[in-house]
Amino acid sequence: MGSPLSPVLADIVMDSIISRAINAANIPPQFIRKYVDDLFLLIHKDRVQEVLEIFNLQDENFKFTCEVEVDGKLPYLDMLMIQTGEGGIKTDWYSKPISSGRILNFFSFHPIHQKLGVATNFINRVRTLSTIRSEEEKNQLIRCQLTRNDYPLHLINRMLHQPRPPEVAETPNMYRSVVHIFGLTPTIRRILRQHVPSVGIVCSNNNTVKQLYKTAKDPVPYMQKSNVVYKIACRDCSGCYIGMTKNQLRTRMYGHQTLVNTLDRKLSAGLPYSDPEIQLLSQKTAMMEHCEQQQHRFDVGNPTIIDCCFKTQALPVLEMCHILTTPQAVNRRTP
Repeated sequence: MGSPLSPVLADIVMDSIISRAINAANIPPQFIRKYVDDLFLLIHKDRVQEVLEIFNLQDENFKFTCEVEVDGKLPYLDMLMIQTGEGGIKTDWYSKPISSGRILNFFSFHPIHQKLGVATNFINRVRTLSTIRSEEEKNQLIRCQLTRNDYPLHLINRMLHQPRPPEVAETPNMYRSVVHIFGLTPTIRRILRQHVPSVGIVCSNNNTVKQLYKTAKDPVPYMQKSNVVYKIACRDCSGCYIGMTKNQLRTRMYGHQTLVNTLDRKLSAGLPYSDPEIQLLSQKTAMMEHCEQQQHRFDVGNPTIIDCCFKTQALPVLEMCHILTTPQAVNRRTP
Protein backbone atom coordinates (compact mmCIF):
# COMPACT_ATOMS: atom_id res chain seq x y z
CA MET A 1 0.00 0.00 0.00
CA GLY A 2 1.19 3.50 -0.81
CA SER A 3 3.56 2.46 -3.58
CA PRO A 4 3.13 4.07 -7.04
CA LEU A 5 3.13 0.56 -8.45
CA SER A 6 0.11 -0.54 -6.39
CA PRO A 7 -2.64 0.35 -8.90
CA VAL A 8 -0.62 -1.08 -11.80
CA LEU A 9 0.04 -4.35 -9.99
CA ALA A 10 -3.61 -4.53 -8.89
CA ASP A 11 -4.75 -4.21 -12.51
CA ILE A 12 -2.29 -6.89 -13.67
CA VAL A 13 -3.36 -9.36 -10.96
CA MET A 14 -7.08 -8.75 -11.49
CA ASP A 15 -6.75 -9.08 -15.28
CA SER A 16 -4.97 -12.39 -14.80
CA ILE A 17 -7.66 -13.71 -12.42
CA ILE A 18 -10.48 -12.56 -14.70
CA SER A 19 -8.89 -14.19 -17.76
CA ARG A 20 -8.40 -17.51 -15.97
CA ALA A 21 -11.91 -17.45 -14.51
CA ILE A 22 -13.54 -16.73 -17.87
CA ASN A 23 -11.57 -19.53 -19.54
CA ALA A 24 -12.57 -21.92 -16.75
CA ALA A 25 -16.28 -21.09 -17.08
CA ASN A 26 -18.23 -23.23 -19.53
CA ILE A 27 -20.46 -20.29 -20.43
CA PRO A 28 -18.58 -16.98 -19.95
CA PRO A 29 -20.42 -13.91 -18.65
CA GLN A 30 -22.29 -11.93 -21.28
CA PHE A 31 -20.84 -8.65 -20.01
CA ILE A 32 -18.02 -7.82 -17.60
CA ARG A 33 -16.47 -4.56 -16.45
CA LYS A 34 -13.77 -3.92 -13.82
CA TYR A 35 -12.74 -1.01 -11.61
CA VAL A 36 -9.67 -2.07 -9.58
CA ASP A 37 -11.18 -5.01 -7.62
CA ASP A 38 -14.89 -4.25 -8.19
CA LEU A 39 -16.45 -6.32 -10.97
CA PHE A 40 -19.77 -5.88 -12.75
CA LEU A 41 -21.04 -8.98 -14.57
CA LEU A 42 -24.14 -9.96 -16.49
CA ILE A 43 -24.84 -13.69 -16.06
CA HIS A 44 -27.86 -15.95 -15.76
CA LYS A 45 -29.27 -15.96 -12.25
CA ASP A 46 -28.96 -19.76 -12.02
CA ARG A 47 -25.18 -19.57 -12.56
CA VAL A 48 -24.30 -16.91 -9.97
CA GLN A 49 -22.98 -19.32 -7.35
CA GLU A 50 -21.12 -21.37 -9.94
CA VAL A 51 -19.28 -18.35 -11.35
CA LEU A 52 -18.48 -17.10 -7.84
CA GLU A 53 -16.86 -20.44 -6.96
CA ILE A 54 -14.82 -20.35 -10.17
CA PHE A 55 -13.43 -16.92 -9.27
CA ASN A 56 -12.58 -18.06 -5.74
CA LEU A 57 -10.70 -21.08 -7.07
CA GLN A 58 -8.21 -19.00 -9.06
CA ASP A 59 -6.08 -17.91 -6.08
CA GLU A 60 -6.29 -18.96 -2.44
CA ASN A 61 -5.36 -15.43 -1.31
CA PHE A 62 -8.40 -13.87 -2.99
CA LYS A 63 -11.95 -14.36 -1.78
CA PHE A 64 -14.68 -12.73 -3.83
CA THR A 65 -18.13 -11.91 -2.51
CA CYS A 66 -21.23 -11.44 -4.59
CA GLU A 67 -24.12 -8.98 -4.60
CA VAL A 68 -27.06 -9.65 -6.90
CA GLU A 69 -29.77 -7.33 -8.10
CA VAL A 70 -32.85 -6.73 -5.98
CA ASP A 71 -36.04 -5.65 -7.76
CA GLY A 72 -33.99 -4.98 -10.88
CA LYS A 73 -31.53 -2.68 -9.06
CA LEU A 74 -27.86 -3.18 -8.27
CA PRO A 75 -25.43 -0.60 -6.84
CA TYR A 76 -21.98 -0.41 -8.45
CA LEU A 77 -19.48 2.22 -7.30
CA ASP A 78 -21.30 5.58 -7.32
CA MET A 79 -24.06 4.30 -9.58
CA LEU A 80 -27.29 2.46 -9.07
CA MET A 81 -27.88 0.21 -12.09
CA ILE A 82 -31.61 -0.03 -12.86
CA GLN A 83 -32.98 -2.58 -15.29
CA THR A 84 -35.69 -1.25 -17.57
CA GLY A 85 -38.57 -3.23 -19.01
CA GLU A 86 -37.21 -2.90 -22.55
CA GLY A 87 -34.03 -4.81 -21.69
CA GLY A 88 -31.92 -1.70 -21.21
CA ILE A 89 -30.17 -0.24 -18.17
CA LYS A 90 -30.48 3.19 -16.67
CA THR A 91 -28.35 4.65 -13.93
CA ASP A 92 -28.76 6.88 -10.92
CA TRP A 93 -26.29 8.53 -8.55
CA TYR A 94 -25.91 6.29 -5.51
CA SER A 95 -24.64 6.59 -1.96
CA LYS A 96 -24.66 3.86 0.66
CA PRO A 97 -27.41 3.94 3.30
CA ILE A 98 -24.76 4.44 6.00
CA SER A 99 -23.21 7.39 4.15
CA SER A 100 -23.25 10.66 6.11
CA GLY A 101 -23.38 12.72 2.92
CA ARG A 102 -20.52 14.84 4.21
CA ILE A 103 -18.18 16.57 1.78
CA LEU A 104 -15.89 19.56 2.25
CA ASN A 105 -17.92 21.95 4.39
CA PHE A 106 -18.33 25.50 3.11
CA PHE A 107 -17.21 26.94 6.46
CA SER A 108 -14.07 24.79 6.64
CA PHE A 109 -10.76 26.64 6.61
CA HIS A 110 -9.90 25.89 2.98
CA PRO A 111 -9.36 28.14 -0.05
CA ILE A 112 -12.58 29.00 -1.86
CA HIS A 113 -11.36 27.44 -5.12
CA GLN A 114 -11.09 24.06 -3.37
CA LYS A 115 -14.65 24.32 -2.07
CA LEU A 116 -15.94 25.31 -5.52
CA GLY A 117 -13.98 22.44 -7.03
CA VAL A 118 -15.55 19.91 -4.65
CA ALA A 119 -19.05 21.28 -5.31
CA THR A 120 -18.50 21.34 -9.08
CA ASN A 121 -17.23 17.77 -9.05
CA PHE A 122 -20.31 16.64 -7.10
CA ILE A 123 -22.65 18.45 -9.53
CA ASN A 124 -20.94 16.85 -12.53
CA ARG A 125 -21.12 13.38 -10.95
CA VAL A 126 -24.84 13.63 -10.25
CA ARG A 127 -25.61 14.97 -13.72
CA THR A 128 -23.42 12.38 -15.44
CA LEU A 129 -24.46 9.31 -13.45
CA SER A 130 -28.20 10.02 -13.21
CA THR A 131 -29.90 9.07 -16.46
CA ILE A 132 -33.26 8.18 -14.88
CA ARG A 133 -33.90 11.55 -13.21
CA SER A 134 -35.20 14.70 -14.80
CA GLU A 135 -33.12 17.89 -14.68
CA GLU A 136 -35.27 19.30 -11.90
CA GLU A 137 -34.88 16.12 -9.83
CA LYS A 138 -31.11 16.24 -10.30
CA ASN A 139 -30.98 19.89 -9.23
CA GLN A 140 -33.11 19.15 -6.19
CA LEU A 141 -30.77 16.34 -5.15
CA ILE A 142 -27.75 18.61 -5.62
CA ARG A 143 -29.32 21.41 -3.57
CA CYS A 144 -30.20 18.98 -0.78
CA GLN A 145 -26.69 17.53 -0.50
CA LEU A 146 -24.82 20.84 -0.78
CA THR A 147 -27.06 22.73 1.67
CA ARG A 148 -26.43 19.94 4.22
CA ASN A 149 -22.78 20.92 3.93
CA ASP A 150 -23.59 24.63 4.48
CA TYR A 151 -23.14 25.82 0.89
CA PRO A 152 -25.25 29.00 0.34
CA LEU A 153 -28.33 28.46 -1.77
CA HIS A 154 -27.56 31.45 -4.02
CA LEU A 155 -24.10 29.98 -4.76
CA ILE A 156 -25.61 26.56 -5.53
CA ASN A 157 -28.15 28.07 -7.94
CA ARG A 158 -25.44 30.09 -9.67
CA MET A 159 -23.29 26.97 -10.12
CA LEU A 160 -26.28 25.02 -11.44
CA HIS A 161 -27.19 27.61 -14.05
CA GLN A 162 -23.71 28.99 -14.78
CA PRO A 163 -21.30 26.06 -14.65
CA ARG A 164 -17.79 26.92 -13.54
CA PRO A 165 -15.52 26.96 -16.62
CA PRO A 166 -12.39 24.83 -16.38
CA GLU A 167 -9.20 26.74 -15.69
CA VAL A 168 -6.96 26.83 -18.74
CA ALA A 169 -3.51 27.80 -17.63
CA GLU A 170 0.09 26.94 -18.27
CA THR A 171 1.22 23.89 -16.31
CA PRO A 172 3.65 25.06 -13.58
CA ASN A 173 7.19 23.72 -13.63
CA MET A 174 7.38 23.73 -9.83
CA TYR A 175 5.03 23.95 -6.87
CA ARG A 176 5.44 25.69 -3.53
CA SER A 177 3.36 25.21 -0.41
CA VAL A 178 1.93 28.33 1.26
CA VAL A 179 -0.08 28.41 4.48
CA HIS A 180 -3.64 29.42 3.71
CA ILE A 181 -4.52 32.84 5.13
CA PHE A 182 -8.02 34.03 4.39
CA GLY A 183 -7.98 36.95 1.95
CA LEU A 184 -4.19 36.98 1.50
CA THR A 185 -3.20 33.62 0.03
CA PRO A 186 -5.76 33.74 -2.85
CA THR A 187 -4.42 37.18 -3.82
CA ILE A 188 -0.83 35.92 -3.84
CA ARG A 189 -1.89 32.90 -5.85
CA ARG A 190 -3.69 35.05 -8.43
CA ILE A 191 -0.74 37.45 -8.82
CA LEU A 192 1.77 34.64 -9.25
CA ARG A 193 -0.45 32.95 -11.81
CA GLN A 194 -0.46 36.15 -13.89
CA HIS A 195 3.20 37.10 -13.60
CA VAL A 196 5.02 33.84 -12.76
CA PRO A 197 2.98 31.05 -14.38
CA SER A 198 5.86 28.57 -14.02
CA VAL A 199 5.36 28.49 -10.21
CA GLY A 200 2.25 26.86 -8.78
CA ILE A 201 0.94 27.61 -5.30
CA VAL A 202 -0.50 24.82 -3.16
CA CYS A 203 -2.39 25.91 -0.05
CA SER A 204 -1.74 24.10 3.20
CA ASN A 205 -3.29 24.28 6.64
CA ASN A 206 -1.49 24.29 9.97
CA ASN A 207 -4.58 23.10 11.87
CA THR A 208 -4.26 19.45 10.91
CA VAL A 209 -5.79 16.40 12.54
CA LYS A 210 -2.28 15.29 13.48
CA GLN A 211 -1.84 18.41 15.59
CA LEU A 212 -5.25 18.05 17.20
CA TYR A 213 -4.64 14.45 18.22
CA LYS A 214 -0.86 14.36 18.52
CA THR A 215 -1.11 13.49 22.21
CA ALA A 216 -3.71 10.77 21.73
CA LYS A 217 -1.05 8.04 21.90
CA ASP A 218 1.27 7.61 24.83
CA PRO A 219 4.83 8.61 23.90
CA VAL A 220 7.37 5.82 23.65
CA PRO A 221 9.83 6.01 26.57
CA TYR A 222 13.22 7.27 25.46
CA MET A 223 15.16 4.09 26.23
CA GLN A 224 12.48 1.89 24.61
CA LYS A 225 12.75 3.47 21.15
CA SER A 226 14.03 1.27 18.33
CA ASN A 227 15.44 1.74 14.82
CA VAL A 228 17.60 4.64 15.96
CA VAL A 229 21.09 6.05 15.47
CA TYR A 230 22.58 7.07 18.82
CA LYS A 231 25.62 8.87 20.20
CA ILE A 232 27.48 8.14 23.48
CA ALA A 233 29.81 10.82 24.82
CA CYS A 234 33.20 10.02 26.35
CA ARG A 235 33.52 11.09 29.98
CA ASP A 236 37.24 11.85 29.73
CA CYS A 237 37.56 13.64 26.37
CA SER A 238 35.53 15.31 23.64
CA GLY A 239 35.18 12.08 21.68
CA CYS A 240 31.94 10.21 21.11
CA TYR A 241 30.78 6.87 19.78
CA ILE A 242 28.04 6.65 17.13
CA GLY A 243 26.07 3.47 16.66
CA MET A 244 22.75 2.09 15.44
CA THR A 245 20.29 -0.46 16.73
CA LYS A 246 17.14 -2.11 15.46
CA ASN A 247 16.25 -3.23 18.97
CA GLN A 248 15.24 -1.08 21.90
CA LEU A 249 17.88 1.46 22.86
CA ARG A 250 18.12 0.13 26.41
CA THR A 251 18.92 -3.36 25.08
CA ARG A 252 21.82 -2.00 23.05
CA MET A 253 23.08 0.05 25.99
CA TYR A 254 22.95 -3.08 28.14
CA GLY A 255 25.25 -4.77 25.62
CA HIS A 256 27.73 -1.88 25.73
CA GLN A 257 27.65 -1.78 29.53
CA THR A 258 28.28 -5.52 29.70
CA LEU A 259 31.46 -5.16 27.65
CA VAL A 260 32.66 -2.25 29.80
CA ASN A 261 31.95 -4.19 33.00
CA THR A 262 33.86 -7.18 31.64
CA LEU A 263 36.84 -4.94 30.87
CA ASP A 264 36.81 -3.39 34.35
CA ARG A 265 36.51 -6.80 35.97
CA LYS A 266 39.54 -8.14 34.12
CA LEU A 267 41.55 -5.03 34.96
CA SER A 268 40.58 -5.40 38.63
CA ALA A 269 41.88 -8.96 38.48
CA GLY A 270 45.33 -7.58 37.63
CA LEU A 271 45.38 -8.19 33.87
CA PRO A 272 47.35 -5.55 31.92
CA TYR A 273 45.90 -3.72 28.90
CA SER A 274 48.25 -5.76 26.71
CA ASP A 275 46.67 -9.04 27.82
CA PRO A 276 45.14 -11.04 24.92
CA GLU A 277 41.76 -11.22 26.65
CA ILE A 278 41.56 -7.43 26.90
CA GLN A 279 42.82 -7.04 23.35
CA LEU A 280 40.01 -9.34 22.24
CA LEU A 281 37.49 -7.10 24.02
CA SER A 282 38.87 -4.00 22.30
CA GLN A 283 38.11 -5.56 18.93
CA LYS A 284 34.39 -5.83 19.71
CA THR A 285 33.53 -2.17 18.95
CA ALA A 286 35.30 1.10 18.29
CA MET A 287 34.11 2.28 21.70
CA MET A 288 35.89 -0.59 23.45
CA GLU A 289 39.00 0.09 21.38
CA HIS A 290 38.98 3.70 22.62
CA CYS A 291 38.50 2.49 26.20
CA GLU A 292 41.49 0.15 25.89
CA GLN A 293 43.87 2.51 24.09
CA GLN A 294 43.04 5.76 25.92
CA GLN A 295 41.89 4.20 29.20
CA HIS A 296 38.72 6.31 28.99
CA ARG A 297 35.11 5.45 29.81
CA PHE A 298 31.87 6.40 28.04
CA ASP A 299 28.61 7.65 29.55
CA VAL A 300 26.65 4.57 28.49
CA GLY A 301 23.73 5.44 30.76
CA ASN A 302 22.93 8.67 28.88
CA PRO A 303 22.87 8.04 25.12
CA THR A 304 21.57 10.66 22.70
CA ILE A 305 19.31 9.69 19.78
CA ILE A 306 20.51 11.64 16.75
CA ASP A 307 18.40 9.99 14.05
CA CYS A 308 15.66 7.43 13.51
CA CYS A 309 14.06 5.65 10.58
CA PHE A 310 11.18 3.22 10.08
CA LYS A 311 13.10 1.39 7.34
CA THR A 312 15.76 -0.74 9.00
CA GLN A 313 17.66 -0.99 5.71
CA ALA A 314 18.40 2.74 5.89
CA LEU A 315 19.94 2.64 9.38
CA PRO A 316 23.50 1.67 8.27
CA VAL A 317 23.50 4.53 5.75
CA LEU A 318 22.34 7.03 8.36
CA GLU A 319 24.96 5.76 10.80
CA MET A 320 27.70 6.13 8.20
CA CYS A 321 26.60 9.68 7.34
CA HIS A 322 26.69 10.75 10.98
CA ILE A 323 30.09 9.15 11.51
CA LEU A 324 31.55 10.97 8.50
CA THR A 325 30.09 14.33 9.53
CA THR A 326 31.13 14.09 13.20
CA PRO A 327 34.88 14.82 13.58
CA GLN A 328 34.84 13.80 17.28
CA ALA A 329 33.52 10.30 16.51
CA VAL A 330 35.90 7.53 17.60
CA ASN A 331 34.36 5.07 15.13
CA ARG A 332 36.56 3.30 12.65
CA ARG A 333 36.44 4.83 9.18
CA THR A 334 37.03 2.51 6.27
CA PRO A 335 37.58 3.79 2.70
